[in-house]
Amino acid sequence: MSDAPNDPESLLALAPPEQLPVPAPVPEELTHTGVDLRSTVGAKLATVMFLHHFAISSWIVTLSSYVNANSGSAGLGIFTAGFVGTVYGAGPLGGMISPFVTGLLADHWFATERLMAVLNLGAAAALLAAINADSQTTFYLSALAYHVCFIPSFALATSMSLHHLKRPERDFPVIRACSTSGWIASGVFIGWVWPEITGNSIEATAIPLRIALGAQLVTAVFCLVLPHTPPANKKSPAGGFSLKATFDLLREPRFLLLLALAVLAHAPAQFYYSYLNVYLNTWIGMANAAAKMALGQVVEVACMVVLPALLMRISVKTSILIGLSVWTLRFWLLSASASPAMWGRDGWIYFAILVHGVAFTLVSISLQLDVDRCAGRKRRATAQGLLAMSMSGVGSFVGAQLAGEAGARLLPTELADATAGGWTSFWMLPAYMTGGVLVVALLFLPQDKRQ
Repeated sequence: MSDAPNDPESLLALAPPEQLPVPAPVPEELTHTGVDLRSTVGAKLATVMFLHHFAISSWIVTLSSYVNANSGSAGLGIFTAGFVGTVYGAGPLGGMISPFVTGLLADHWFATERLMAVLNLGAAAALLAAINADSQTTFYLSALAYHVCFIPSFALATSMSLHHLKRPERDFPVIRACSTSGWIASGVFIGWVWPEITGNSIEATAIPLRIALGAQLVTAVFCLVLPHTPPANKKSPAGGFSLKATFDLLREPRFLLLLALAVLAHAPAQFYYSYLNVYLNTWIGMANAAAKMALGQVVEVACMVVLPALLMRISVKTSILIGLSVWTLRFWLLSASASPAMWGRDGWIYFAILVHGVAFTLVSISLQLDVDRCAGRKRRATAQGLLAMSMSGVGSFVGAQLAGEAGARLLPTELADATAGGWTSFWMLPAYMTGGVLVVALLFLPQDKRQ
């Protein structure tokens, strides 16, 4: 995924594309001539990727503002302090559950496009339940159900694209960029177009949830016109998951260290995903915050194009160290920006948003490349599955829980009443965490050969 809310790899805590899990490649038994990117099938594949991320971005980016508007005595008054982090943890938790279900269903029993249609209908039903939720528990369970449906559907869209494209190594990056473009388009629509038309911001309302519901229904219908993709392992009871390959990989020190770095690096990232929108809306007072947050994804797309050329000149370890350094700087700038007296505060906040794409690409994509090199061709699917579980599952879930706990301790239930000191301490916590991961990578990750 980003190459994911993931990179969606960075599965999804509900979150950005970079947070979504990395799907296993389609088995080579399904031989075909393939299609060109500019064909009708290529256009359909690009469209379904766009629709997936338009749908999730419509509500997940502004979720923290919605929770804040209905916490304490405000709005519905059904959410408690720290629930922002808790509900964002539903994404990674759903990501840890869903791959097992999807792998079994899509690999053995159901055609991919039909399963995707059902999953998107399930995601729409979950959003309807969230819109009508009258308690915190109901809302959380609805969010969890959404991700259990959405994450495998997006992974299946990726696998379908890899299967049908004639030259996936050349054409898939364009398809994947359409996915991130959906994320960007949603942010612009929610954060800028709607306020320009109506004169009112909807980031703290349930309207983004309703827009996402409509987008999920459109995606479900569109899945039915996708190219037919039958089960890949209908005659094989074992599927693509290999227990022996898993144990063999876990005995390799470098591979274990890469998984540990994936968990440690993606945990503090959840502070950004969970709280940045509500921080910009309630403390900074930034207009069209959701649209401006999408600038990070614009940079991400550009960095994905540049990274292969960059890795011809620097090692993967150096790339990871640079990315972690940028991530640390980003959190430090957000912490400093809590003070109204900060020189050039608005400019530094924009800078912190823009470098998100740089840091994510250098860390997450470099980890995927190094894990692929450690695993080799025959263990690739197992290795990438374990990495996705580490990044978008365990790391993102732990980070979301830590962000929620920090929010409950350092910030008031109604975030509009937060203080500069509270926000400063909140953002410094992930800065220290990412700095610690940087030291671990510097001291313990062996230098690799440039390729």
